[in-house]
Amino acid sequence: MTELIQIIVNGMANGALYALIALGLTLIYGVMNLSNFAQGEFAMIGAFGTYYFMQMHMNYLMAMILSLIVAGLIGFVIHILAFHPLRKSEPLNMMLSSLGVSVLLVNLSQYLFSPNPKVVSNSFSEDSIQAFGVFLSQQRILIVIVSLILCGFTYWLLERSKFGRSVRAASLDPDTATLYGIPTNRIAFITFVFGVALTGIAGGLTAPIYNVYPTMGISLTLKAFVVVVLGGMGNIPGAIMGGFIVGLIESFSAGYVSTAFQDVIVFSALFLVLIIKPEGILSKVQGEKV
Repeated sequence: MTELIQIIVNGMANGALYALIALGLTLIYGVMNLSNFAQGEFAMIGAFGTYYFMQMHMNYLMAMILSLIVAGLIGFVIHILAFHPLRKSEPLNMMLSSLGVSVLLVNLSQYLFSPNPKVVSNSFSEDSIQAFGVFLSQQRILIVIVSLILCGFTYWLLERSKFGRSVRAASLDPDTATLYGIPTNRIAFITFVFGVALTGIAGGLTAPIYNVYPTMGISLTLKAFVVVVLGGMGNIPGAIMGGFIVGLIESFSAGYVSTAFQDVIVFSALFLVLIIKPEGILSKVQGEKV
């Protein structure tokens, strides 16, 4: 029973990270119709930002907040250069542009920071709490708390605020939203920056658990796509639920099968969902009025 609880706790922590990254990805897809293959690279930027800010003897939480801002600023520049000029073109063009951004960021980070992994140490990662025979890393507890707060805030923002209604309107029918005076280009811009900032803070959260290196974002992007497909593309609750499902599948696979097969099992689950319910677990096929 103790081993089972430990596996669930680890799976929830990983799932919280995946949910945060997938949340940014599904926000961007919902408004811009962009499958952003560079999403994981913003987590890499957040992780490197956290590492270098802590090298300046900053507090971990302050370093993480600053790395979120850095990821958002880089997202600002990339949106202007790589995505905004293609807003009226085919979605495939923006997708290919995101692949180019991914390659650029990976190679640029290898040139600037070297491909050697870097370790981030803080008080949260070094200390753990024992309860009922289960060891709870303070860093993993922090990941779950911060991710749930940000996911809850994002859901509230989209469902209860005027900005959220504008985002949903721009997502459902951008042409009609423009006729009603909603600045869809500005909404797409703000949503993109917000989405990459969420991913940046996810990178800062994961930095003390895993090594920080230039190609770390590639696997995170793949997992994020698995999550959003499971939950339904563009569906916020689906992205959150899908993140925890993928995290638990990984944790149970590593605990009861083998760590070498956990990715195989995760992608097998994805194939099953695509066959049985290709629109995703929580996807709504019918339209809705805003």
